[in-house]
Amino acid sequence: MGAYTQTVLGELGASQRTAVLANVKDREPDVTGIVGKLTEGAVDAGFMYITDVAATGGRLKAIPLPAGLEPQVAYGVAVVKGTAHPGQARAFVQGLLHGDGRADLLAAGFRPPPSS
Repeated sequence: MGAYTQTVLGELGASQRTAVLANVKDREPDVTGIVGKLTEGAVDAGFMYITDVAATGGRLKAIPLPAGLEPQVAYGVAVVKGTAHPGQARAFVQGLLHGDGRADLLAAGFRPPPSS
């Protein structure tokens, strides 16, 4: 069970958390295993990112968590100090933040980056 799933479960009351955990049939080490079990009908539900649900091309349906249970997930991007291609690296980062990369990430279900 991943850290974000544990965070979500930690926000539930003790009786709700116990009820959810009582129904856990399997703990897959990665999302591929979860997607496989769900698409094969071996399990009824699983925790995963909305982007992973979208990547199944409609084979799975997301059930949104209440806003108070959603963990804050953020990914970082940076240019490595001493890179041989600093201009290209900066252009890549700018593309993720403001260009086609941003549009692609949003289309895949990622949220916009937090404002600084």
